Amino acid sequence: MNIEKAIIASKNLVRTGWMQNGIPPSMGETVASHSFEAAVLAYLISLELKKKGIDINPERASVIALFHDLGESLLGDLPKWASDRVKSKNEIEREAIKELGLPLDLFDEYESRKTNEGLVAKFCDILSTYLQAIRYKKLGFKVDSIIETYEREIELSINTFPLSTIKEFIHTLINEYK
Repeated sequence: MNIEKAIIASKNLVRTGWMQNGIPPSMGETVASHSFEAAVLAYLISLELKKKGIDINPERASVIALFHDLGESLLGDLPKWASDRVKSKNEIEREAIKELGLPLDLFDEYESRKTNEGLVAKFCDILSTYLQAIRYKKLGFKVDSIIETYEREIELSINTFPLSTIKEFIHTLINEYK
């Protein structure tokens, strides 16, 4: 599979978890739109962290978030239930990234969360899913369990350094969606 096919697949692949929660495929968020939102959020959050004196590269955090799900263009989107239970998900995604001819450094940084950029990219993956759930709830879909799960994950994350330094900014951002 070449990169063009991966991009097309990502633009058309609806995230499975939404469909499992009753969102019609025609209204489903695609992998590409999710990754785009996560990348924009990663850039904005990184800029705020940088203002607080945190050593972070907003562009790198954004690129990590943009590429974090590209392997799904080969694999398909694994819903949270499956990805929480599959022991080799990381290995399978690494193979997909290699198959696409992309370097593994961005994926590894995202998965390990050992850098501020990787940590922010992962947080923005979670935040993007949470914000999309809020949008679907406003449309009348029953996504309360997703909102509750991701709300807990967000609270844990923003009580941990370095995100704890911009907790108020993140709450303000979230409240704009409610």
